[in-house]
Amino acid sequence: MSLVWKRPELSDAEFRRLWLGEHVQYAKRLAGLREYVIDFVTEGSNDGPSGIATLRFDSRQALEAAFGDPMLTGHLMRTREQFARAVQVMMVEEEIVVPRVQSDPR
Repeated sequence: MSLVWKRPELSDAEFRRLWLGEHVQYAKRLAGLREYVIDFVTEGSNDGPSGIATLRFDSRQALEAAFGDPMLTGHLMRTREQFARAVQVMMVEEEIVVPRVQSDPR
């Protein structure tokens, strides 16, 4: 999980556009990536993060293998610098309290 602070010169729309563009295209290439969710903060403290990214892998070993490609990692770092002022990465252990329910498409 990563807390991401946007570069101060960017609007919220530009922050989203840059993050969801080339950066996401590289992230989708991470081997073994099971899920990638970005939550954009719409209300919160002024000094808090602007977005929260969650990447899910089957194991810590799978995560480490995915980021073991130096070329791909370099692209991810380069594109992240375009929108992020700071990033705090955390390893977390998930405890599902209420599972996600798929909505009825009707």
